[in-house]
Amino acid sequence: MGILNEGITWSLSDPGMGIMERAGLAALYLSLRVAEEEGVSLAPLEWQPDDLTAEAVTIRSSSSDEEALKRLFEWCWQVRNGVLVFPAIHSERARENLHLRLSHHNGILSTFLQHPKVQPKGEFVQRIVSLDDAKEVRAAYQVLEAAKLKPLTDLSSLFRKGELTPKPVTLSGWVFPGIAPRYATEKAWVGSANTALLLMLSPIAVLYQQLATERSSWIFVVPDVVNLETYADGKRNLQRLLDPGVSDVAGLSDAGLRFLAAVATDKAARMPVAGCRVVAMGKVTYYPNQKVRRGVVNIVPRSTALKRYRALNRIMGNAWVQLKTKPEGVQANSIKTKAKKQPVKMAAARDEKNASHFSTVPSGRGRIADNLANNRPWYTDLFSPFSWEKRILEKRLGGSIQASWFRMLSMQRDNFHALIEEEAMWDREEDRLFVEAFWENLRALYALEGKAVERGGTRDVKKRWQHLREDIRRMLFRANTRNQVRQVMADIFSRPAGRVSKT
Repeated sequence: MGILNEGITWSLSDPGMGIMERAGLAALYLSLRVAEEEGVSLAPLEWQPDDLTAEAVTIRSSSSDEEALKRLFEWCWQVRNGVLVFPAIHSERARENLHLRLSHHNGILSTFLQHPKVQPKGEFVQRIVSLDDAKEVRAAYQVLEAAKLKPLTDLSSLFRKGELTPKPVTLSGWVFPGIAPRYATEKAWVGSANTALLLMLSPIAVLYQQLATERSSWIFVVPDVVNLETYADGKRNLQRLLDPGVSDVAGLSDAGLRFLAAVATDKAARMPVAGCRVVAMGKVTYYPNQKVRRGVVNIVPRSTALKRYRALNRIMGNAWVQLKTKPEGVQANSIKTKAKKQPVKMAAARDEKNASHFSTVPSGRGRIADNLANNRPWYTDLFSPFSWEKRILEKRLGGSIQASWFRMLSMQRDNFHALIEEEAMWDREEDRLFVEAFWENLRALYALEGKAVERGGTRDVKKRWQHLREDIRRMLFRANTRNQVRQVMADIFSRPAGRVSKT
């Protein structure tokens, strides 16, 4: 007789239930609930409606443990047209549209299942997909074979003669991406088969976002689930985060707050999560063969931060940029992969055309989101780009990082004006009025420079504005103490009738 014949119950409050295990339990709950709603039989796996509660999940089997759990995992982990499908997460629309599943597919292959020894990957495919609003964007992914999917192949290691083993089992490091054993004698993970089942399901309940400035880096958000029912009810709020272009983020806090702001819109009285853990995965020079953890933050859902982030995302959300049409005869799709250096196989003949749009993330949103997550004023350290932003500035623009970053921020001045006007962004009205007055003074200075062109001279208005911007930037970046900042601010306020000094 197997363990499942008597039934197994997992609870959110069981000893040893960490954030990853609770996410796995949420994935199990969601998968069973969707199967129930859609009338899908997972026999010989069985459960009753009252086996799915806000705190716990119970499952049983009328046959062997292995047969029942294999059926469960085949339902939870699916592959369609070479791309992952999760019934627990993906709506019917997402299941029918490949591009709506790519954030999960590419995210998992870049985090949990990144290593070739863990998950063999097929050919790299690139295609053009049409969105509902007449935009055509490029979608790229590596094909997976369902028979080689790691969670399915690892499942057999949990059984002895068809029943769940009572002895400790081991799993490879894919269940905790970025943490690998350092020595030959170490094991990546050792524990009970019951816990292993949850860890093997946990990637399903994770949100995957791509770092906009480093396309090879991925961020995954693990929910700290405290109520299975309300989390399942709020799942529909997460569907819009699967749309192309929305999955690009400016940093860890940006990804975490985006997730929390989505699940917090549920009308249930109780927040379904206690927070989230955000992990950034990317390559480093000293370990080029695989991606490692480059950052980890834990974020709690404070109402003020979520309210301000919604305003930030509304004003400085991702934007679509239309690409210029390439001359006839230029083949845009003759791209080679870095790993195998083979031509990218296109999915269909119509994919030979070029994408018409691509998504961008406004500069500064990552820093502002990080300030909100850490309960700081939203404009704190706005002149200090993150490390990945510095690298992209060095690579693409060259010259001074500070000057380039300041110039990129200046391109967002309309967005900053809109943020200043948002009452939700301020604790005190006098703070908002001060910043607004500062910007009004800057407008006066730029207007005077524009009027000065009428007097003649060798500089046109564009050059005058550029010189003024550089003068202000140097003054602000040299102000390293509070007194120096006050001195610079006083200098700018005292010179609306003339050009800012270089002192």
